[in-house]
Amino acid sequence: MEIDEEELGRISAFFEARIQEPDPQDHVRVARARLEAVGELIDSVKVIPGGRASAVDHCFEETFLPSDMVRTQLRLAQHYIGSACDGRTPALTSFVVLRVAIECIATAHWLIADPSHRVRVERFLKRMWWDTQSAVDMAVVANANPDLSAVYDLEETIHEIAEPIKGLDPEKVTTSKRVALSGIVREASRAVRPSYPTLMESCWMACAGVSHGNVPISAGIGVGPHSVRNPSEHPISMSVYANFLEMAVTDLETTVAFFLRYATEEHQNQRPMV
Repeated sequence: MEIDEEELGRISAFFEARIQEPDPQDHVRVARARLEAVGELIDSVKVIPGGRASAVDHCFEETFLPSDMVRTQLRLAQHYIGSACDGRTPALTSFVVLRVAIECIATAHWLIADPSHRVRVERFLKRMWWDTQSAVDMAVVANANPDLSAVYDLEETIHEIAEPIKGLDPEKVTTSKRVALSGIVREASRAVRPSYPTLMESCWMACAGVSHGNVPISAGIGVGPHSVRNPSEHPISMSVYANFLEMAVTDLETTVAFFLRYATEEHQNQRPMV
């Protein structure tokens, strides 16, 4: 992942313009309150019967429901953001968990972003398949002869779900390569902030840079070299951290709104009941 100096400058200028509270701690407290509210909204979202999300869930009745898959990603994002803003002095680990939170937000968006029923089903199937393949890879490392029965069962399930859907080839799922996380984040970044389509992606890259000790990237967003090398003696700026926190909370709120719209979307040809 690469991020140039011009983009780092844009991030800094954007954040400076957004800070309104003179005390960054106040900014963090406001973000925490918003985070709690969005958590309640995540739990309250219900898939309407007969809607488009319900149609996708119906295909997966015997397995993990797609709507629950999206909700899980959003809940994880909320949890990670919450663990990053627990009121203590920000640390390098704060940027680690913010990075993961952005990845969860972007994944939730990617799963439901395309309006096509076929593409939505395909993306949910692919995510299930990729996760299972990752589990197999881990099992191979831990055990030279892992039990692959669950893989065969999932492959059968994929065929059962995909074959009735026109244009959805099960082999397209089981032979697919995992989509690069950078592409998933980039797609979400463009959707959640049309006025600044690179902000989410750039902040994700910046969080990765800080968490991996990249001094040039850290310096570009206001985290000095001493804070990277010895944060216990040179605390990270609360203002810098508060900006990244606010960005993550805002993008989570926007993506939860997308999820609410997805869950309550009716079929276009559905007539209102009299």
